[in-house]
Amino acid sequence: MVTETPVFAALLLLLVALLAVNTSMTRMRLRIRLGDGGDERMTRAIRAHANAFEHVLPFLFLLFFYEQSGACAATIRWAGGLFLAARVGHAVGMLRGPFDLLRLSATLTALLEVWLALALLRNVL
Repeated sequence: MVTETPVFAALLLLLVALLAVNTSMTRMRLRIRLGDGGDERMTRAIRAHANAFEHVLPFLFLLFFYEQSGACAATIRWAGGLFLAARVGHAVGMLRGPFDLLRLSATLTALLEVWLALALLRNVL
C-alpha cells in the first residue's frame, strides 16, 4: 500500500501551485498579458514555475513506483524530503536568491532523480 508518496505529491504540487500563482501575480503587477514582455522578473517567474513542473511530475512517478517496489518508508521520506528542499531552494534561487543556491538545488535535484531511477531499477530487476 502506498502511504508515503501522497504526502510528497501534495507538498510538491502545492509548491507548483504557489509558483503558478506567483507567475499570475507577476503578470498582473507588470501588466504583461502574454510571454515575458522582455522583463527579467517575468521570465524568472515563468521559468521557476515551468522548471518545477518539469521535475516534480517525473520524480513523483519514480517515487510512487519505488514505493510500490517495496522500498522502506524511511528511504522514501529521505528522498522525498531532500527533493522537496531542493525544489524550494531552486524556486527561491530562480526568483530571488543567489546563483549558488540555484546551482546547488539543481544539482541535488538531478542527483536525486538519477539515484531514484537507479534504485527503482535495482528493486525491479
